[in-house]
This record gives sequence, structure tokens and C-alpha cells, in this order.
Amino acid sequence: MPIINKVAELNGNIDYKVVLRDENEALMDQFLTNGGKSIPKLIMLDTETNTVIDSFGPRPTVATNMVQAYKAEHGMLTPEFKEDLQRWYNKDKGQSTIEDLVGLLK
Repeated sequence: MPIINKVAELNGNIDYKVVLRDENEALMDQFLTNGGKSIPKLIMLDTETNTVIDSFGPRPTVATNMVQAYKAEHGMLTPEFKEDLQRWYNKDKGQSTIEDLVGLLK
């Protein structure tokens, strides 16, 4: 969320609003992640037509691929994998999220 907020602050063409998952179930049901209401979830809307342009989240693509590969091999996420994933996030410093967001804005 801080990265998305910063991008919105730097771009005057972005109207950034936050809605809470548990208070907007009908909306979240349209953007499930593998059947779950994972957060954070960025939903890009055309403000004139209110149509969905794209969505992002809850993880950057690289992390999503890591999680999917681990689940495919092991069936579930272990505490050890979660620690490894957190180390990856710490090392990445949000760069993968920024790259994914830039891709959405193109």
C-alpha cells in the first residue's frame, strides 16, 4: 500500500481511494485470488465509465510465482517458506511491486 500511495502522490492523473475488504464484500468477490479475498488488491477503474482497466495484487508477479511453485511442489506453505518469502520481500525492497505497477500504467 505505501508504494501504491507514493505512485499516486507522484502522478496527478491517479485518483487513489482505499476501500476496506470486509466492508465491500460484493466488490472483493469480483477480484478473488485463488478463491480467497487476499489483500492488498489494487483495482484500476476508468473514472468516466467506471469500468475495470486492470487489477494488481496481493503480491508482485515474482512472489506470486514463488508461492504457486512452492504450493505445487509441497501442497501448502510451510513456516520455513514464509520466512524465505519474507527475506525475499526484504531484499527486493518493493522493486518488483514497482515494476508490476509501471507495467499496469503503460
